[in-house]
Amino acid sequence: MQTWTSRAAVELPAPARTLRRLCKHFSHKVRAQWQETTGEVDFGIGVCEFHAEAGILHCLCRARSETDLQDIEETIERHLGPMSGLTGAPPTPRWQR
Repeated sequence: MQTWTSRAAVELPAPARTLRRLCKHFSHKVRAQWQETTGEVDFGIGVCEFHAEAGILHCLCRARSETDLQDIEETIERHLGPMSGLTGAPPTPRWQR
């Protein structure tokens, strides 16, 4: 079965904090695990792995269909702004497939 994959690197002032906040938030509804600079969220329709390094949050998402992958990407996008704590325009990932 084909797996659809996308990745993005988002510039943030505190990527590790954002990663932890995203994973903790998602853990209220789906399976999520995280450490200081890595995390993984299993949305049921696919998985997104996070890795934080200096100024950048890396996202690697996988799903079994293009529609499911797009749903995961949109979910990450909707939550990224509030979880980053930034005011103004939220950061927008540029997904690469």
